[in-house]
Amino acid sequence: IASELMEGAAAMLATADFVDPSQFSYHNYNLRYLALPTFVSAALEGYTGCNNRCSAWRAQVAKCLANILETTNLVSPEGSYHESMDYMRITWACLTLLAELQRTTTGIDPAHHYSVFGNIGNTYLYKLLPDGTPSREGDNEYPILDLRDTAVLGYAVNRFKDPYSAWLLRKSGFFPKQWVLPVLEFLWDDPEVTPRDPSLTPENELPRAHYFPGVGHLVMRDGWKPESTWIEFDCGPYLAKHQHLDQNQITIYHDGYLAIDSGADYTDSESPHYINYYRRTVAHNSMLVYDPSEKFFWSQNLLAAANDGGQRMDSSRFWNTVRGPEDWRHTRDLWNLGSMRVIDHAPGHYDYAMGDASNAYSREKLKRFTREILYVPGEDLLFVFDRVVSGQPSFRKAWLLHGVNQPSVDADAGKGTAEAKEFKNASTFRFREGSGELLVHSLLPRERLVTRRGGPGADFSCPGDDHGGLWGSGQNWPLEPQEGSPLPEDPKLRRMWKTFWGDDFSRVLPSNRKNVVPGAWRIEVSPALPAEEDFFLHVFEIGKLGTTGNRTELIDGVNFIGAASELGPFVLFATSDSAARGGEVSLPDLKCDSLIASGLQPDTVYDLSFTGPNVSSSSASVLPGILTDMLRLRSNGQGVLRLEKPNCGNLRLRIARV
Repeated sequence: IASELMEGAAAMLATADFVDPSQFSYHNYNLRYLALPTFVSAALEGYTGCNNRCSAWRAQVAKCLANILETTNLVSPEGSYHESMDYMRITWACLTLLAELQRTTTGIDPAHHYSVFGNIGNTYLYKLLPDGTPSREGDNEYPILDLRDTAVLGYAVNRFKDPYSAWLLRKSGFFPKQWVLPVLEFLWDDPEVTPRDPSLTPENELPRAHYFPGVGHLVMRDGWKPESTWIEFDCGPYLAKHQHLDQNQITIYHDGYLAIDSGADYTDSESPHYINYYRRTVAHNSMLVYDPSEKFFWSQNLLAAANDGGQRMDSSRFWNTVRGPEDWRHTRDLWNLGSMRVIDHAPGHYDYAMGDASNAYSREKLKRFTREILYVPGEDLLFVFDRVVSGQPSFRKAWLLHGVNQPSVDADAGKGTAEAKEFKNASTFRFREGSGELLVHSLLPRERLVTRRGGPGADFSCPGDDHGGLWGSGQNWPLEPQEGSPLPEDPKLRRMWKTFWGDDFSRVLPSNRKNVVPGAWRIEVSPALPAEEDFFLHVFEIGKLGTTGNRTELIDGVNFIGAASELGPFVLFATSDSAARGGEVSLPDLKCDSLIASGLQPDTVYDLSFTGPNVSSSSASVLPGILTDMLRLRSNGQGVLRLEKPNCGNLRLRIARV
């Protein structure tokens, strides 16, 4: 047995992955490969047949593990993972075993030195949807919990005595009762940790939002009940093969999958659907900027890929994984695609963030793409403001929102058909799934084209082809049959399969995908008039079927633009750097009792002057013929200012830095 173990370990350590331990990746298959010789070398310590051979192995695998642990500080300092939760569990199941092996054989405990371990519980707590399934970002072909998730969360219960992890493991009903290895249940299932229900915990003890730096994922939720709202906003670097080109994307769940990551994975990736749709920006709730001359490649630049107008894919290393902190520093110009420039959480009032994905696109076609989101949990409102500056006015911009079922658009009065349909200046559109509903008010651009696209034959369509065609020259890239199938007859598709998998590849294998909701429909919002700079402003009402449809108004002023709903606050976003000094807006006649303004100078005092018929004479200063209500407030450290003021609608507001 010892000889067979040694031969297996030697064969593994002789592979290319182990040549340079400083390049050993924080990646799912690397950690599986590393676990095998590591446990062999530990098991055979002191065995006379191993001696110097095992000693050399232990040094080699220790260096590989050290590089992975250092990389976790770059990628997962507060949890989450860059290849989706499907690959996270594969990776972390091995990582926790290796950490415990190091602790028990050397006395050095990685869990005390690397924060990823202490944030395993937070990752599951925030990134599980209210139905108990994992977040869908990346190549999540199996978005349902399995036995490895049980073991990984059990480690969090055992090592960190986390009561919320104990609740998830034992009380939520989300996790399988069986453990992947019975010995781990014996070691880690700590009965002395009392479960605590997160839905019964006040927000001052358990925030409803959590940001995962490294990967750049922000999760916002209004609670942990089955009917709660869950929102994820992603903007961060590109770190691994199984990530998608999806910076500044948003996904939403409320009693159903309302705004989704569309498409699905093929078991071994690199299928026509995967390359030309699923991993591309067109499949996500982000932004397209279409340059007909832009080129995209397939795999190691073997074949041209379709032009989706999305984020760049200009290096073969988009099929690889970051190899460590030093590798990141040397190559970050390629991988540092997006960043969360601002994050602000005001418990019970709002969550605000600004993502900058300007570097995610070709520099020739896009100069700037920032997305600001503000979520108001009490009213279940999400405000989304995008600023997009293209390289040329002629480049078509398309704001995307994907859903499961055919959306209704106000302009078609319920008479929508299955084919694509374009509406000029449509005001609202609505997605429904399960018992949830998402009504979106489209406020900017003022002159816009709203396109409903999807249904059979158009469910996974790409706007451009692979030959420099104009917008609309592309095709649909359907899912491969889940049960597998012979190769398609289409010569182009057959060549794609065989170019990557070889000439002897003759059959599409069955897919692993389970519980995937691939969707079939999307809404595109494009400016009707060409311009370099465009603003997109949308207000999302999130709720149960039949509960949305409240009056929503655009606020357009000097240095600020925003929106108001009769449900919630007036929300203002800065349209230029001059907003830090101040600006003016007219607030619509809505009975809102609060105002939130972003884009201000952090920690700075501002004068707010309200004039108009709703100004109370008891609190007003009198200018010649005008009643003015003057307030002085300080913005917070993130440049956001919040004001509670009854009946602040139908007033003119002037903001000026003191």
